[in-house]
Amino acid sequence: MNILASDLTWIILLPVIGALVVLATPARTARWMALLFSAAALALSLVIFFRILAAGQGFGDLTHLPDSIHTPWIDFNAGSIPFKIDYFLGVDGLSLPLVVLNALLSMLSVIGGWQKIRVKEYLGLLLLLEAAVMGVFLSLDLLLFFLFWELELAPMFLLIGIWGYDTMKHGVPGRIYSAWKFLLYTFFGSIFMLAGILLLYFTNISHHNAATASMPYFALTEHMFNGVVNIPILGATAGLQLITFLLIYTAFAVKIPMFPLHTWLPDAHTDAPTEVSVILAGVLLKMGAYGLIRVCFTLLPMGVHDFAGPLAVLAVINIIYGAGICLVQTDMKRLIAYSSVSHMGIILLGVAAAASSGSIAFRTAALTGATIQMFSHGIITGLLFFCVGVISDHAHTRDIAVFGGIAKKMPLLATLFTFAALASLGLPGLAGFVAEYMTFTGSFQELNVITTISVFTMILTAAYLLWMLKRVFYDPFNAKWNGLGDANLRELVPLFALAALIVLVGIYPKPLIDVITPSLGQLLHTATAMIK
Repeated sequence: MNILASDLTWIILLPVIGALVVLATPARTARWMALLFSAAALALSLVIFFRILAAGQGFGDLTHLPDSIHTPWIDFNAGSIPFKIDYFLGVDGLSLPLVVLNALLSMLSVIGGWQKIRVKEYLGLLLLLEAAVMGVFLSLDLLLFFLFWELELAPMFLLIGIWGYDTMKHGVPGRIYSAWKFLLYTFFGSIFMLAGILLLYFTNISHHNAATASMPYFALTEHMFNGVVNIPILGATAGLQLITFLLIYTAFAVKIPMFPLHTWLPDAHTDAPTEVSVILAGVLLKMGAYGLIRVCFTLLPMGVHDFAGPLAVLAVINIIYGAGICLVQTDMKRLIAYSSVSHMGIILLGVAAAASSGSIAFRTAALTGATIQMFSHGIITGLLFFCVGVISDHAHTRDIAVFGGIAKKMPLLATLFTFAALASLGLPGLAGFVAEYMTFTGSFQELNVITTISVFTMILTAAYLLWMLKRVFYDPFNAKWNGLGDANLRELVPLFALAALIVLVGIYPKPLIDVITPSLGQLLHTATAMIK
């Protein structure tokens, strides 16, 4: 098949072409070009979605892809060792919602970044970031997946380092400090992921004499392998799948982020521009969670099963620690950043429960809830960061203590911010409730003590969000903010778009559940067969 004839190729190419057009045109035109190409990528992702839906065959799974392109790309021998990387893109029920989410948040971020200085370079890098993340969600060759994983680093590093805030940290501007911290942490994890992928690749050559890094290939039970490996320094043994899982999972743990590898996230959020925070929380963190399910759980189910206990403990630490530390934050963006650490712990909990040996029905519910949490957290946290961005642009501060009663001057923003906070704490009828209810219900059967502790930390979530809202919007009015204006029309577009989606998913989650269920069903069926 011709690569350029594939709609999946064009989902990646459209933002890249858009970035080049943006850089080549005057600033006034560049803004509209960025919006046009980001909207085109969103439209194409929706076309793919509705075309698969209309076909009536379901959204498939990794071994039954409804839309894919697979063609040889790099194939050579280094001595007697073959190296083979295929251009293999595909979507199923697990990846397609995240492709749509990435396209939506990228388009809304273009609207949000309309007034940035050096706007051409800013919007161009946003589009390149969108293309790299699309590649991560679409790639079904492990080495191609790693390539896109690394490509994402450059635009994000530049967006934080150039357009971030100048508040001094450790003797340097915060934007410089946080950009390097993000880069070094992510690159540290990537080294382990590459080692794990190569271990999987070369072990497959020795076991099956097949040079391939194809995810659908490794997802078949006949191509999975295990065995005991001696660890010379420790004088111990461990399962080959467990070792491979731990290597690859390290990269995903950094990106999720998982305690104690989370410290880059609050700094990156605090110093990043609003739109970059939206992409970072809404999409980039999901790369880690998606990798955990798509790569680790699908290809290395025995390794995840062996690590399910420690993973559950790390999940509850994430949930408790992230929520608890929010109570002492003074910066609104930093508070929301730590809330993301807590909410991503719910995804870890769902995966840990799904990797257990219990009831398949409850394990399916837990993993389905974790997957919905990826989507719902993306839209809810995106809305929260857009709201904070409006306040920051108008008041030029994000310090919670300096506000007071500004709902009087910003009634629309106060309403939308309150709505986003209620969605984040899991109010029934909104997207956050669906994901948390399914995850906790499914995981309680397998991990009752850890789940009970996790559920009660939702009280902390309500505490820090309502405390922030009260001090900023509903305390007695601070006359210092008499000149403050409400959100303008351009600022309201992303807010209303995400609010509508939060209500839609909260009231009628069935379409989203129907999309992801077939992919997760096949995954759990294979994992159960291997674990037994």
